[in-house]
Amino acid sequence: MLHAVDRLTGRPAAGQPPIRVAVLDDHAAIRAGLKAILGSAPDMLPVGSARSEAELYRLLQDTDPAVLILDVHHPGLHGLALSLRLKRRAARPRIVLHSGRGGELLTVAAAVAGVDAVVAKSDTERALLDAIRAAARGAHAPPAVSLRAQARAAARLEPTDRAILAMRLAGNSWTEIGVTLRLPAAAVVERAAGIVMELTSVSTSAQSTTAA
Repeated sequence: MLHAVDRLTGRPAAGQPPIRVAVLDDHAAIRAGLKAILGSAPDMLPVGSARSEAELYRLLQDTDPAVLILDVHHPGLHGLALSLRLKRRAARPRIVLHSGRGGELLTVAAAVAGVDAVVAKSDTERALLDAIRAAARGAHAPPAVSLRAQARAAARLEPTDRAILAMRLAGNSWTEIGVTLRLPAAAVVERAAGIVMELTSVSTSAQSTTAA
């Protein structure tokens, strides 16, 4: 459900139900912190949190959140690959990527995955809450991808995946990409999952090297 907003405050208009928000994160402290932040916003309702994909699907079925907050890396689970799967569901929440790791390749991967907003864990609480409100009202605001970042990402990929990357960043749907490449849309999404995992793996490795 999309939420009507007050033009002055950017918050749901009077009489609108609170924004239902779920969280996926494997760290208990992060889940507790996000619950506290969401609970402090009068226009939001934290409906629960999950530690794994299996828990998440049960949570989505039981609570029907408007927005899901998730990180990229979880044990045995890749957040952006999960985003791709969730975006193909009939009942799909808006997705806000809340990551402690940045970098331009993560930016590219997030854009390919179609997340609705990206917020760094170092950003302010207000930035996170504003991103949730924007996502809930249907504002899709993926990060801007520079030509340099797109070129770096393309250099990591084989020709078919480079074509998928370029068309996805140009705004093409999975169906449109599939028609162009003569592939089923499901096969395109599967290749896209490989793309986001490759790009975030490179991004994480680069950050680790820099930190060392």
